[in-house]
Amino acid sequence: MIAEARKAFFVMFGFMVVVWALQVVNWLSGYRLDMDFGVVPHDPGRLGAILVAPFLHFGWDHIEANSGPLFVFGFLAAYRGVVRFLWLTLLVAVTSGLAVWVFQGSNTLGVGASGVIFGYFGYVVLRGLFARGSSTRSSAW
Repeated sequence: MIAEARKAFFVMFGFMVVVWALQVVNWLSGYRLDMDFGVVPHDPGRLGAILVAPFLHFGWDHIEANSGPLFVFGFLAAYRGVVRFLWLTLLVAVTSGLAVWVFQGSNTLGVGASGVIFGYFGYVVLRGLFARGSSTRSSAW
C-alpha cells in the first residue's frame, strides 16, 4: 500500500510541476498559450485544444485555486495505478473538453483543470461506492 501511495504522490508531483511550468511560460508570453491552445466552443479547428487546455490557466489565482483539488483528487485517482490514472486523465480531459466545446457559449475561451478535477472526483466517489458495495456483498457470504 505504501508503494502505491508513493507512486501516486510522485506522479501527481510531476503532474503539478508540468502544470506550474506551463503557467510560468504562459505568464511570460502574456498568456499567449491560452489564446493559442484554449478551447473555443463550436470551432472545429480548435477541437485539438481539449487535450492541452486543462494544463493552462488564466492567471495565478486560477492555478492556485485548481492546484489543491487537482493534487488531492489526482493522488486518490492515481493510487490505483499509474497506467489507469493516465487513461482516466485522457478520458476526463476529452469528455470535459468536449462538453465545453459543445455547451459553452460562443465567443468564449476555455482553459483550466476544473473539468479534470471533477472527473477525478467522480472517479474517486464511484470507485469508493463500488468498493464499499463489493465488500458488503462479500462479507454477507
